[in-house]
Amino acid sequence: RNIPHTDGVDPLNVLVSEADIARWKNESLPADRVSIENAAVVTSCDRWPLLIDPQLQGVKWIKNRIGDALFSIQLTQADWLRKVEHVIELGGMLLIESVV
Repeated sequence: RNIPHTDGVDPLNVLVSEADIARWKNESLPADRVSIENAAVVTSCDRWPLLIDPQLQGVKWIKNRIGDALFSIQLTQADWLRKVEHVIELGGMLLIESVV
């Protein structure tokens, strides 16, 4: 198909500014391109981003960025569904870790 596009446009530059990237690095986000692209997706999406993070760098960054306002669970925990319902009732942010 012949889809119109502009040559030389970097989607990362459309989603975020250099100031955003600098702030994320100050929040302990690694400086590699993949980490910055993941951060751009996580901060730009309206719903529920999926972060595949085998080295746990993104999880560390999100926890550092959000702080105590972030609820974190693992699906192996007892009563995890009750905890999810509780966070939803509070309108809070939830991080589900170690999804296999």
